[in-house]
Amino acid sequence: MATNPMVKCTVDQCTHYMPGDQCMAAKISVYNNEASGAAEASSDTQCKAFHHRKTMGDMIGALHNANVGGAVTGAFMDGKQITPNVECFVSGCKYWDSGNNCSAQSIAVVGSNAAKTDDTDCQTFVPNK
Repeated sequence: MATNPMVKCTVDQCTHYMPGDQCMAAKISVYNNEASGAAEASSDTQCKAFHHRKTMGDMIGALHNANVGGAVTGAFMDGKQITPNVECFVSGCKYWDSGNNCSAQSIAVVGSNAAKTDDTDCQTFVPNK
């Protein structure tokens, strides 16, 4: 059964970032490091929904993955959390579940001064060993 973990995101250079460390993407996808194809630490994971925010054009270009209803609700309802759908392809993580679902109750996406997808990490990653 698919789960929808709460997402806390501190990647403030992303077009989907909202104050309060929320993500207004409709869906995020967590992947392994592209070079190695695997993950042994959170630094080996990345959020593929990352879209670098530099100009107004970047904001418009990211609208195809915007959780507009969630953003409006979150902005006007105290305590309402915007929660994107999460798919995870990091099968080496303790929280990975069949169907590329995440079984964690919440995840943290980080990436201080991120300029590209590789600069983001799923900090919740725990090796499945």
